Amino acid sequence: METDHVVAVGNLVRIRRGFREEAILGATWGLGHTCSVMIGALSISFVKNFIAFPEHFSFELFVGVMMVVIGIYRLFILTKNEDEKSSSGNKTLFFNVGVVHGLAGSGSIAAMLAGSAENQQEQILFLMLFGLGTIIGMGFITAAITRLKFLQPKYLTWFSCFIAACSFIYGIKIIIEQLY
Repeated sequence: METDHVVAVGNLVRIRRGFREEAILGATWGLGHTCSVMIGALSISFVKNFIAFPEHFSFELFVGVMMVVIGIYRLFILTKNEDEKSSSGNKTLFFNVGVVHGLAGSGSIAAMLAGSAENQQEQILFLMLFGLGTIIGMGFITAAITRLKFLQPKYLTWFSCFIAACSFIYGIKIIIEQLY
């Protein structure tokens, strides 16, 4: 698990919901991540004989921008005490954030590794194992965050603000690393 994955999911989770429901949402995030990795790997496999990819090719900058936006949005929601029901728990949101994360970091590395496999059976097996691990891992991480239910509401708000601030700061770090 990469830090940006845990921070992103931490901002999407509603701690007061149930363990099973959040696990499904985390797995949805993992599914989005897996889909973009698979599409990337198949694309690389298809075009690798025609196009030379630069060594430092990455979508990491987009992840950094998304982390900053999610952090700011989450802080805005928390400071305004607005109802989160419109965005939290939305499977489409979890899936889409997973897709963007799948295009960068470990996802792009996995896609390039799978794209360089000698035969399609190795490529498919690698992608299936990588995807299964991502889906299960993110489901587990997301569900584990719900175990913080025992905290008083004000501490949960502080924890959520902390995670949102981490998202913003980590996103800025990624952006700076990608630009310089």
